[in-house]
Amino acid sequence: MNYLDIANSGFMFILCAIPVCVILVQTILFIRLAWKQGIEIGFDEEKMKQCVKTWATFSIIPSLTLVTLLVALSVSIGKFFPWLRLSNIGAGAYEAVAAGVGLSATGAADYSELTLAGFLTIMMCMNLGMSVAPLNTLITLKSYDKTLRKAKKSNPFMVIGTAAAFTGIIARLTIPYYVNVTAVLPFIATITGAVVMFACNQIGKKHSLFKEFGLSFGIIAGVLMCIIVSAAGIVK
Repeated sequence: MNYLDIANSGFMFILCAIPVCVILVQTILFIRLAWKQGIEIGFDEEKMKQCVKTWATFSIIPSLTLVTLLVALSVSIGKFFPWLRLSNIGAGAYEAVAAGVGLSATGAADYSELTLAGFLTIMMCMNLGMSVAPLNTLITLKSYDKTLRKAKKSNPFMVIGTAAAFTGIIARLTIPYYVNVTAVLPFIATITGAVVMFACNQIGKKHSLFKEFGLSFGIIAGVLMCIIVSAAGIVK
């Protein structure tokens, strides 16, 4: 059985819809509580309405990145599981990386070789990896931040060391796509996306809109370039 038959099934939709509905209900309850609290402390109701409209509009911009990523991931791991992940505490950058880590753990070279067991591995990797974050933040963040601030003041190398460690992690996860020229379409998508996102960051110094949409533009450009070279017969 092809794993996408399960990933796009009605059963998977129900499994994913339940937590998404819980999230929606929780969001509505928080909005109601916040509105009620604002009225109680004396905020002007008209200004509160204007505030809601303004921030609802601003929220559209970062959410477009998630919509773009949802479309990109749905091709590889189905429509419903990425919908669940990106509606939850998952972040755009994390979900794509976690899916890649899960794919690597299965031993498959790409998603065309993925089995149902491999799909379950990716699901566990994406779910369990981010599930640790809230608990870890609750328990360790305050003490970690305090220790790190103290260490940075007493040892300037900590500033360089922490930045270098983070850069190393990102490099380990992304460099294979830049150097593996045998996987032509992923290589083209990665290079195209990187160039477009770099250009957006540069333009974003003067026009912040491009910086906000940088990841979305990069993903879209990578996908379009792959479609173009495939349709032209350059890559089969």
